[in-house]
Amino acid sequence: MLHLRHYRALWGIVRVFGSPVDALRRYVGSGGQYPWTATLRTPLGPVTVTLPSSHDVRTVNEIFCRGDYGRDGPRVVVDIGANIGISALFFLTRRPDSVVHAYEPVGSNVETLRVNLAPFEGRWHLSQQAVAEQSGEATFLTEPVGRYGGLAAHMAARPGHTAITVECVAIADVLEGVVAQEGRIDLVKIDTEGSEEALVAAIPERLWPHIGRVVFESADGSVRSMRGSSSLA
Repeated sequence: MLHLRHYRALWGIVRVFGSPVDALRRYVGSGGQYPWTATLRTPLGPVTVTLPSSHDVRTVNEIFCRGDYGRDGPRVVVDIGANIGISALFFLTRRPDSVVHAYEPVGSNVETLRVNLAPFEGRWHLSQQAVAEQSGEATFLTEPVGRYGGLAAHMAARPGHTAITVECVAIADVLEGVVAQEGRIDLVKIDTEGSEEALVAAIPERLWPHIGRVVFESADGSVRSMRGSSSLA
């Protein structure tokens, strides 16, 4: 049985994609040639996004169509685990004055992210680092798709994973720096394939009054939200 959110996602495909039939076929059947350049309808007008694989079509569906990160327009966003820039693109197209501070350690993802966010140069800032509880070097597990990599301390290696060494920055330092620069943070988005809850727990109490909302994937796969206090929404 389809849940209400799935019906919303299907209607969202029709509403968001410039070629909804092609998008639906790719979403349901995982077929088609890649990379695929899709056109998306947004509040700021149509934008194009380069999607290296069918897995990225699912990401667009989750964010733009299903609304996993909400439908409002936060002005200052910290995007932890920015991947190829789909979530950052979503936030940048909600309003003309939004700013995104993105963190993504995988080089191949960063290359695509720069292409996808190029029309919004000056409104996004990229750090090619992983975000962890503490700063320093760490082992990061990558895979060919680019969507399912994460810190080895928080996920088990699977066939196809390759271990690389990445530079990590502490989440406290990330958020403190953005608050100092922007005055406050409206939304912190965390998608790190396993370390989300540890990162949320590592946010110092002193910073919560300066954060509007934190959205992250919990251990059971559901998208959770915390507001500017320690209570779950």
